[in-house]
Amino acid sequence: MVYIFVGGSSEKSSIIKFLSYCVHSKEIVIEELKNYKERADILIISDILCDEDFRKLKNYIYNFPSGIMITNADDELSNKLFAQGINSTLITCGLNPKSSITASSISYEEEGYEFNYCVQRSFFNLKGKLIEPLEIPVEIKVPGQYNIYNSLFVITVLLILGYEIKDIQNVVKTFESSEQ
Repeated sequence: MVYIFVGGSSEKSSIIKFLSYCVHSKEIVIEELKNYKERADILIISDILCDEDFRKLKNYIYNFPSGIMITNADDELSNKLFAQGINSTLITCGLNPKSSITASSISYEEEGYEFNYCVQRSFFNLKGKLIEPLEIPVEIKVPGQYNIYNSLFVITVLLILGYEIKDIQNVVKTFESSEQ
């Protein structure tokens, strides 16, 4: 069983919906981080908007280190979580060039976006395969700039789980949020 938890202050349900749509396995559990007492194989931190969420997450990541942590590099408090070293693989996603995962050539197209998903720094997936720097053209059919961030998180998880690039492109393209 692979446990994926989504923590942070907002966008958790959107990420969970998007990820649940894309992942088709009974061997993978995708949930919101709620009880802070279970270890995740993959932890996604979307953003942190208040000190209470920061304290809870900081305590969690140092007491129950996840194998892989994916965080929003453009979120100031999320970055402060990792001021001390951690014993996990940390993958940062964002629009700034210092992120491990970025989006480039973003264009708004008919109720969605087209962009290049870019791996800037190599990481290993759960099957031990090295994911080296690459660019994947992506199309999403959900409006709102936060969905670019959500896509970065979801595509990163799919790569970590071992999905093929063509399958990733196809599944993220067909996702449509009910929040439109």
